[in-house]
Amino acid sequence: MANPPAVLMVELVMSIDRMIQSAQTAQEKQSHLVIPGEWPAQVVLGHVSQVDEQVWMPRIAKMCTAFAAGDEPPSFDWWEPDATATYDRFKDMSLSEAAALAMSVRTQLLSVIKELTPELWTATAEHEAFGHIDIAGLIIQILTHDEEHRASLV
Repeated sequence: MANPPAVLMVELVMSIDRMIQSAQTAQEKQSHLVIPGEWPAQVVLGHVSQVDEQVWMPRIAKMCTAFAAGDEPPSFDWWEPDATATYDRFKDMSLSEAAALAMSVRTQLLSVIKELTPELWTATAEHEAFGHIDIAGLIIQILTHDEEHRASLV
């Protein structure tokens, strides 16, 4: 059975909350460590907020717009914000500011998803890495992305 929209929305909130908690713990336990090539906790949270804002929300909008217009599903390439620019933008941000930003942007994402009709949940896209995907499948990818980055914090 597919995951009901309400369950997926709760998971999105719980996921960002777990990530913020992991970031706080990482900062407390590893604040003295600098690991080459690894982002500090505030950059991880900043990146996740950027991906919510620049990748997930626009893609959901494109999927729904195409579906509502009766157009072919959109096609998406793999894309994320530039890693160096992300680091430069968030490296000096406090963890509490990055956490507030991540929660704020995730709340915006939830507001978008909350407004979807049952019909719009069936909107689809073709993704070069994920294949044929609907809105619920895209949300599973959001949660997977969250967990990949949370893993860098634990």
